[in-house]
Amino acid sequence: MASIGTNVGALNASFYLNVNNDNLSKNIKRLSSGSRLADAVDDAAGVAVSGKLDATVARLGAAAEGASNIVSFAQTTDGFLSTIQQQLTRMSELAERATNGSFGTSDLANYAAEFNNLKTQINNIQANAKFNGQALFTTTAISTAINADGVTDTLALAALSTNSGTSTATQVYLNISALAVTSTASAGAAVTALSTAIQNLTTQRANTNADIAKFNFHVQNIRTENVNIQAANGRIKDLDIANESTLLAKNNILLQASTSMLAQANSSQQAVLSLLR
Repeated sequence: MASIGTNVGALNASFYLNVNNDNLSKNIKRLSSGSRLADAVDDAAGVAVSGKLDATVARLGAAAEGASNIVSFAQTTDGFLSTIQQQLTRMSELAERATNGSFGTSDLANYAAEFNNLKTQINNIQANAKFNGQALFTTTAISTAINADGVTDTLALAALSTNSGTSTATQVYLNISALAVTSTASAGAAVTALSTAIQNLTTQRANTNADIAKFNFHVQNIRTENVNIQAANGRIKDLDIANESTLLAKNNILLQASTSMLAQANSSQQAVLSLLR
């Protein structure tokens, strides 16, 4: 029916023009952002899942950093323990040499000077060794999260003392504060005490390095989980560029076609008006 009251063709063309324009805008938005979730209404459930995965990834990053810091703390501790072990070894060598009864008083005094100097160095390390401001040899344990759920694990340490006492899992006594090599008798006693001190120290080093290995595995596990979760999250939110580019071209053509058809529909009324002339 020829009519000038309602231009149905123009209405349809206008409707599809708006639809195609909206689709084209959506294609551009997705391609610009690189995310298929650029407009949350397109996949509300995907936005929720991706948001939780993003939070998990962030927590895993923090957990990996915390576990790595624990490893650094433990490695620093072991470095100082290694130095003390070398000093104790040298002290035990000096004590062994001082058991030689053929040495005179001046010879023993020379050994005692280095021996006492090494004791002072060990005392200084024990009192002043720190990591990031935290004392290394007065701490018995430090913990950190090892996964995204906040589960923690502990680096077990033993407080180190140069004084005398019975060593335990949380306290290592080196028993060297009263040692001397001023006589063959005191040197002999020092050899025995230093053998025990070295044994206690190396046991603590073994425990520390076992924990270093444990936390290295934690870091590896965290990073593996992080990669897997990011891959899963990518499948939800990352855009298929090739597919979206194809849709962009399609909607661009449809937009141009609907624009042209709207112009044609509007001009068709002119033919109806010619009947009134």
